[in-house]
Amino acid sequence: MDKRRIDELGIRYVEKFSLYEEYASRIRNLVQDLIEGEGVEFQAIEGWAQKPDELLRALNALDEDSLSGVDLVTVRVLLRFPEDVQQIEEVVRSEFDVDMGRSTPSSGLEDPFRFGYPAVVYTLSLSETRSTLREWAKYRGLSFRLELRTMLQDAWAAIAPRVDLNVSTVSEKKLKRKLVRLAALLEEADEGFLALRAQVGDEALLVPPSPQARRRPQEPLVAERTFTDDELYNYFKEDPGLLGTWNAIALKAGFPPFVPDSDYLKESFGCLCRIFRAAGIDTISDVREFLREMEEDDRGLRQLQGVRMDVRRKDVSWRMDPFSALFLLVLNSRWDVLKDKDLVKLGIKRGNDRILGID
Repeated sequence: MDKRRIDELGIRYVEKFSLYEEYASRIRNLVQDLIEGEGVEFQAIEGWAQKPDELLRALNALDEDSLSGVDLVTVRVLLRFPEDVQQIEEVVRSEFDVDMGRSTPSSGLEDPFRFGYPAVVYTLSLSETRSTLREWAKYRGLSFRLELRTMLQDAWAAIAPRVDLNVSTVSEKKLKRKLVRLAALLEEADEGFLALRAQVGDEALLVPPSPQARRRPQEPLVAERTFTDDELYNYFKEDPGLLGTWNAIALKAGFPPFVPDSDYLKESFGCLCRIFRAAGIDTISDVREFLREMEEDDRGLRQLQGVRMDVRRKDVSWRMDPFSALFLLVLNSRWDVLKDKDLVKLGIKRGNDRILGID
């Protein structure tokens, strides 16, 4: 493709990069909700928008003349068993519009002559019903790549590309045969674990509890415990697009750009931990629900716009980073809980002052 055309596509993508990052975060959360609604356990889920430099390399390699043929947003789900993959397949096919020409469903992996142990991949976009909702309308027409993998398929995807086949023809055939055999072992292991799980479940139903177990009082359900600072940090670390989304929302709300150093970010994160706990948002589930609530109907954007308009003092020098944006959202939306607490002692007033640039 002409280099000038590639540059044009790259510039167009950079201009909308924050939208794609936001879309990746929203889709990741939606897919997670759908999986949890089915009662399927998953090992990990992540979502990201392709970095601009990676896009330029892809455009060169694929010789694409538009962005429509490139996966700009990807969501990867790591599941435990093949039947979990098939169950989630049914859900996503009913919830999204599917581009079958760019998808590889599980039924497409039944070819006995296929190479390796590849995962199920779908190219999806929002259904007409969902894209008409106001909170999703701006993502209409945006597609994303959904990868559904078992843990062993993920191991194959990580290891197989590292095997260098740039050798003589004879050696290459031997290496490929070896890879095929290894892939078959992984597939057998996946099916074997599934069979064992089914067998254990059947036998558990047949074994009656002992008299001692019958007499043992039922233990009460344990509520989800309060997060530690490290657990909250890992929550944000596992979803790198989340902070980028809120940084973009803060800029959209009219706050001036601010590039914090690592010490400032670390202190902002500490302030966010304190205000979360003070406001009763003290479990990871609470945090996830709060962020979802702030994303719906652009509620968080409107609240940040309101905060900026309310503070009209001339000596304000906004120092807004993503953690600080979330801090202000908690302070504003949970004021009924916070107003009767000692905000000075809790460090919340100091957290607010540093965002305003008051030393």
